[in-house]
Amino acid sequence: MRITQNMILRNTLQSINNSRDGMNRSQSRISSQKRVEKPSDDPISFSRAARYRRNLDQNKQFIRNVQDAKSWVDTSSIALDQLHEYTLQAYDYTMQGADGTSDAEIRSSLADSMRGLLQEMVGLGNSQYLGKSIFAGTATSESEPFELQSDTVTYHGDDEHIQRRVGENLVLDINTTGQELMDSQIFDVMSGLITALDANDITGIETGLDNLNAVKDKILTISTNVATRATSLTLIKDRLTSTNVNLQAHISDEEDTVMEEEIVKFKSQETAYQAALQSASEIMQMNILNYLS
Repeated sequence: MRITQNMILRNTLQSINNSRDGMNRSQSRISSQKRVEKPSDDPISFSRAARYRRNLDQNKQFIRNVQDAKSWVDTSSIALDQLHEYTLQAYDYTMQGADGTSDAEIRSSLADSMRGLLQEMVGLGNSQYLGKSIFAGTATSESEPFELQSDTVTYHGDDEHIQRRVGENLVLDINTTGQELMDSQIFDVMSGLITALDANDITGIETGLDNLNAVKDKILTISTNVATRATSLTLIKDRLTSTNVNLQAHISDEEDTVMEEEIVKFKSQETAYQAALQSASEIMQMNILNYLS
């Protein structure tokens, strides 16, 4: 086959276009610092990056769930710690009431102090987080779950647990229900002690003292369990955050431009482009007069 000057010129121009396109792609990758932006750039890397990004987005939602759960649990923990402190104060008042040196007047005064503690305990039972009652079970938007009338406490919530998904296969209960507080007998024991102190009932006071000793241990156990839950949530958040850092690194490995390599590639393409331009220039200057002497 006879190779003509036009064929040589067409091949040279094609080489110019290829080099220019390669330079443009390299410039785009350098400026965006992205090697893969669409499936055609690298189907395998694009697919892997998309999968990593889905996992990353999912974990970000889990982290938001953990943060919300942690705030709820922390609010509960603070209330329960204070509730335990009140039981310790109540125990001290009851010890004074059980002391043989106390008389009816002192015990009546202690009953008033216990009544004030009971009011504070009910206030803690009605604690809220973002406008929702934290000890009402799932009846968080109803009126206050604990009601105090005539030294008697009534619970209007339920015994259901609120859950948050904090992992692909991990769902946690985040609330302590008011029924758990009722089951500890804290309010019944307090009511009984107030009655006994008002009545100057030594036997009733001593019985209430034993019951209150058991109650404060139960409240401490509930408080400890909530604190443990808070610690678990912190560990889960740390793990998710660490996983997301690794996922982001994997996405970067699949998508990002290796700048040193891309700059070298660009320089190579630029050299080829300039050489092709030079060749095209020489070919285009050639005509029949170049061969006549």
